[in-house]
Amino acid sequence: MNEPNSHLLLDRSGPVTTITLNRPHVHNALDRALSEDLNRAVRAVREDRECRVMILRGAGETFCAGDDIAEFTTWTPEDPYWQARKYQETVQIIEDLTAVTIAAVDGVCTGGGLELTLVCDFVIATDRSRWGMPEIDWDITPGWGGTSRLGRVAGRRKAKEWNLIGALFDAAQAERHDLVNRVCSPQDLDTEVDNLTEVILAKHPLTTRRTKFILNQGADLPVAGALAFEVPIAPFPPEAAGIGDFTDRQTRTSRRKLSENFWQDR
Repeated sequence: MNEPNSHLLLDRSGPVTTITLNRPHVHNALDRALSEDLNRAVRAVREDRECRVMILRGAGETFCAGDDIAEFTTWTPEDPYWQARKYQETVQIIEDLTAVTIAAVDGVCTGGGLELTLVCDFVIATDRSRWGMPEIDWDITPGWGGTSRLGRVAGRRKAKEWNLIGALFDAAQAERHDLVNRVCSPQDLDTEVDNLTEVILAKHPLTTRRTKFILNQGADLPVAGALAFEVPIAPFPPEAAGIGDFTDRQTRTSRRKLSENFWQDR
């Protein structure tokens, strides 16, 4: 699917699809062309029933600086509305994917880049990554989660601080405020992503999809409503739900060996 000089690279390797934003000379900032490519790419992942893990990353030791500010001078008065709607559609597709999503963050992760990470299931970041919501200094407001999802993840106090001041912060602070699952050195980023992917792929695919669905749908509901999603509407057949693995000691032991001490070294 990749084309020469493409600003977005899509690599499918078995059940794993990697999407790479490929404008490193501008910190992978999203112009209209790249945002259209990204929208098409995540739609393709949504329709790919074999995809179990989607990895989102940036080329050139940087993740994403959000909107391409330089392009704003070419916009018509109506473009900000339509562009925001396109971005919102894209991140909603990512959030709703049945595949488990991993953001691999290095370097700049600001504005729309940070907003992209908010809809991923896991975020692994390097210790040199820089985070922030600097839109206020460009006299614009976040368009796809920086004021809505960010407060739900990190809390209202930090969301107001980051949006109203616009200061950048490091990966350690991002991890403290639940924006990041794991911080590593730049040279270990690929290994960390591969290790997490291995663990996810060891799970039963239907059980993984159902668990992700329950987590997402129940997140903003009262407990009583969220609990309803935990009740199966029909019995799970062993071959579909992984229940048969309870009698398969070798499978169960292999899964637990991968999982039980994962990320417990901190």
